[in-house]
Amino acid sequence: MGVNKFHMKKNLKQSKIDRHGLCLNEYKKNYNNAKVYFERATGKSPEMEVSKAMANIVKKKINSDNKILDVGCACGHFYRSIKKRVKKKFYYTGTDPYPIFLDRAKIAWKNDKNVNFVKGNIYDLPFKKNQFDLSFCSNVFIHLNDVKKPLKELLRVTKKTIIIRTVLYDVSYKIQLVYNNKWWSDTNVSPAEEFDNKGNPKAYSYFNVLSFDYITANIKKINPDVSIKIVKDNFFNKKVITKSQKKEKRPLATRIIGDEQVSGCILQPHYFIIIDKKK
Repeated sequence: MGVNKFHMKKNLKQSKIDRHGLCLNEYKKNYNNAKVYFERATGKSPEMEVSKAMANIVKKKINSDNKILDVGCACGHFYRSIKKRVKKKFYYTGTDPYPIFLDRAKIAWKNDKNVNFVKGNIYDLPFKKNQFDLSFCSNVFIHLNDVKKPLKELLRVTKKTIIIRTVLYDVSYKIQLVYNNKWWSDTNVSPAEEFDNKGNPKAYSYFNVLSFDYITANIKKINPDVSIKIVKDNFFNKKVITKSQKKEKRPLATRIIGDEQVSGCILQPHYFIIIDKKK
């Protein structure tokens, strides 16, 4: 299949789909990804190209003593890039639904007093209205079954600016990555049983592409007064991404074809959606 097996402890064999349509097998016991994210957070591995790009955008948007929310924070590796580039005093909160990442994040940043990690789901963020000056999320919307509620949640908890990095194109595509136990050990689905009798995948995650019109229309539907700026993510070094792909040996790790990032056979034109609320 062109995908190598990787190390994952096998104590979650039954495929689990939550009420939002997310396959929990993708991350819940993914020790390989947890190791990769932890090493990025602690500096054992280089910064991600996207975390550097996000930090440079955040740098232009925040003031001293601002509160920042990182949704889908994993082990807090984006905080590493922000801390390096933002010299103003700020308070960082990372939220993620998976304890396997949060436990490691708390170890990585235990000495940073301005940092906090909270278990939370983008569909129901455990925060108050306008609790944060700026919120951002990267590589989250691509995996969501529906983005309307997450957009509402981000706009609810954020006072000033929301930054979303995801894959956009002229039209939308609903894509499901289907797992089997030949290449993904954390499922009991064999290659011959990937789909049920109705043609639905038994274990999967989303790799969706949203249209520019869809995302902007839904943002404006929630709050017509916001301004929206969409910026192509060309802020990456091809050689760095290629080196990272070879080192981490994760299935479907990002690689480069031409000038675009690719996962498996899916072209991923990433964009930053910068949403500013009126003052």
